Amino acid sequence: MEDIYETNGKNKKFIATLIAVLLIVPFAFLLSACGANEDIIEVSTYAELSAALSGEHDVVKLTEDIDIDSTLVVTREMTLDLNGHTLFNTKDIWSDDNWSIVEVGKDGNLTINGNGKIDAKENDCYAVDVAYGGKLAIEDGEFIGNISAVYVYEGSAEIKGGKYSIKQLNENGVESAYGCTINIYNQNQDANKASVSIIGGVFANFNPTDKTQNAHDNLVP
Repeated sequence: MEDIYETNGKNKKFIATLIAVLLIVPFAFLLSACGANEDIIEVSTYAELSAALSGEHDVVKLTEDIDIDSTLVVTREMTLDLNGHTLFNTKDIWSDDNWSIVEVGKDGNLTINGNGKIDAKENDCYAVDVAYGGKLAIEDGEFIGNISAVYVYEGSAEIKGGKYSIKQLNENGVESAYGCTINIYNQNQDANKASVSIIGGVFANFNPTDKTQNAHDNLVP
């Protein structure tokens, strides 16, 4: 049976935060109702999705599950609305330049929501990675990778919710089998070029308050 770790971030401040949220929600709802319209494009194939990520729409929204042929690279500010659907790969896509189903690259600022799934082929790649100064925010969904579900090489990732697990376990002899589920490149972390902040989420066999890559490194602010 797998161990499940769930966090809501700063546990000691959870009650105060909840009160604040209750006060903010009505106002936020009013802003949402009166806010500017988002520019949304719906996609149902890999070709459409790849083209949309390179386009100018604020939101790219899935309408079908999509089998990915190669890493999807985001190099602009946008939202990926999984809309309850799954991004997955049935052929290997891992290479020296392709590590994940989705990569947030240079100038990329990606928000993922929509309660869908990014599910990497077993023994192949990560679900999501951040490189070259990209910024990632995950609001919800399920992310399944190999060795790592989310990997930050250079840039930042803010995990606000979602579920995280891996198929292929880590065997480098340094970290534990599940110790890289949420992972950061050490040298860039030490140089303040890479960061992860976990505010919420559910993690299979991985405790983000005591991860093992750097001894007792706490990813929960």
